[in-house]
Amino acid sequence: MRKIIRTMLILSISTVVLVGGIQLAFIWATRDVIFGSVSNPNLPHPAQVALIPGASVLPNKKPSNTLLGRLRAGIDLYNKQLVPKLLLSGDNTRKFYDEVHTMRDYCLRHGVKGEDIFLDHAGVRTYDTMSRAKTSFQVRTAIVVSQQLYLPRALFLARAQGLKVEGYVAESSSFDNTWQAIGREYLARLKSVLDVYLLKPDITQDEPKPVSGDGRSTWKKIEEN
Repeated sequence: MRKIIRTMLILSISTVVLVGGIQLAFIWATRDVIFGSVSNPNLPHPAQVALIPGASVLPNKKPSNTLLGRLRAGIDLYNKQLVPKLLLSGDNTRKFYDEVHTMRDYCLRHGVKGEDIFLDHAGVRTYDTMSRAKTSFQVRTAIVVSQQLYLPRALFLARAQGLKVEGYVAESSSFDNTWQAIGREYLARLKSVLDVYLLKPDITQDEPKPVSGDGRSTWKKIEEN
């Protein structure tokens, strides 16, 4: 019995060390490429596009506070002429749930030109978003816009696809600072490591629509064209 308890204790400690080590590795590896934070208030370098991952949309089809923070930060980069284009990536795979058009409409209302807005309708996960940014939109350099909590994972996944990226911190919502959000993100980081090095999930690929073109050509899903 004592041997079983000792084995379980060793396994528990090893798991904690492994999980903690991965979290620290994510933060350490991206510490110099995250801008707009308290510790690094500077602006990122110019890039082809501001890449804005989706977040939840409310039942009234308005952006959640998390998504609102990302959109505002992305528009800020656009207005500062650090990026000429916005790539809005989100979940538009369900009939009555649409992140990307909600994001697009907000950007249009706040002065972004239609031709400068690209929509990725199949950005269901951050892994998909980064893979499709490279293959479907031929992105090489990007400023990834998200909250401080989520940026290390997003940048890790982007780099795994060979993208040259920096991060720009969006304003956090009250949810982003909860233990629920933090715990879920820690698990998502572990999953992202498995995806990159072991699982390598299949990704929906479309005919390339380079971000150097007119973003309005991406506003309809492929099956609607």
